[in-house]
Amino acid sequence: MRRLIIALLAVWLLCGALGGMPVHAHQTQTVGPNGEYLVIVGFEREPIFTDERNAVDVIVRRAADREPVEHLEQTLFLELIAPDGAARRELPLRARHGQPGYYTADVLLTQPGVYTLRVWGHIFDVEFEAEFHTHDVAPLAQLRFP
Repeated sequence: MRRLIIALLAVWLLCGALGGMPVHAHQTQTVGPNGEYLVIVGFEREPIFTDERNAVDVIVRRAADREPVEHLEQTLFLELIAPDGAARRELPLRARHGQPGYYTADVLLTQPGVYTLRVWGHIFDVEFEAEFHTHDVAPLAQLRFP
């Protein structure tokens, strides 16, 4: 029982220390002339594999209090750039139902390597552009057995 209480306390402290931020490999950049907003980008499923349906998460929060910023689906844009740098695709972002400040775009990556995610647009009157890079995307075949 004591171990369970200690484990639950550790999880609670970790969540509090992160301020409710995602715990997976999402990356954060501060945007705005005075650093008013946090733009957090990552994938719904991590680690990331090729030939597996996934989604890009774009999360926007106010930097001062970590509160979510809603209703940006018409002013945020996402471009996915393949590891070769030549193949590019703009992906439509949509708001996630029941998750304020969360925007998502479905994707199925087909090449292993490091992808670039370019996010730009407006957060109210703040215009921004930011780039993020994935961890190495591995081929799904590496998980197959036998």
